[in-house]
Amino acid sequence: MWRKEPEIIIQYGRLIDPFLIFYCQNYPNANKFGWDKWIPPTREQIDEKIALFKEEWRKYNMAKKISACLDMSFNRNVIDVYVVSGITRECSHPLIMKSGLNPKEFVVALAHELIHRILTINKIPRVVYDEKESDTTNNHVIVYAVLKKILDEELWNIAITSRSKHPSKEYARALELSEQIGPDKVIEKMITGRV
Repeated sequence: MWRKEPEIIIQYGRLIDPFLIFYCQNYPNANKFGWDKWIPPTREQIDEKIALFKEEWRKYNMAKKISACLDMSFNRNVIDVYVVSGITRECSHPLIMKSGLNPKEFVVALAHELIHRILTINKIPRVVYDEKESDTTNNHVIVYAVLKKILDEELWNIAITSRSKHPSKEYARALELSEQIGPDKVIEKMITGRV
C-alpha cells in the first residue's frame, strides 16, 4: 500500500500555552511532582527549542516508519504538533509536546504520540494483551512494540528510560509485556485479534 508521509508541522501552541501553564502550576498534584515551583521558559527559549526539535525531527522518517510498520496510513497531508512551555504529559489528540525535552527525547515522544494517533485514525479497537492489566498498560504494549521496530538503539534506549522522577508502573508493565510477547506478535495480535 502506498502511503504519503504527512508533513509534521512543529509550532508554538500560543493559544493553549497560557492555559497549560496555569494548569501545570495549579493542578491537584502539582506540589507532589514539583510543578508548583516550576518556572515556565520564555517565548525565546521555546522558539529556540522548536528550531532544535525541527532540525532533529528531519533526520528521521518516523511517520513513514510508523505507517510502514503497521501497514496503515495517517490519511492526512498535515499533522500539527503544538509545543508548549510545559504539560504534565504529552498527548496525541491534539498533539501537544512540552518544550522541556531535549531534541532526541522529542523525536521519541513524538513518535510515541504518532503511534497513538495512527491507531485512532484507523479506528483500531483497544487490544487486551493481559486482562489483569489496566487500559493504559494494554494501550502502551503496541506503542513499545512499534517503537522497538522503528527506533535505532540510541533512540530505543531513550524510549525505555523514564524521564520522570515518578515513573509510571503502567508504562513499565507495558514495556515488559511487549518484550515478553515480542514486537511482531504484538503487532500481529493488534491486526488480526489473535496471536
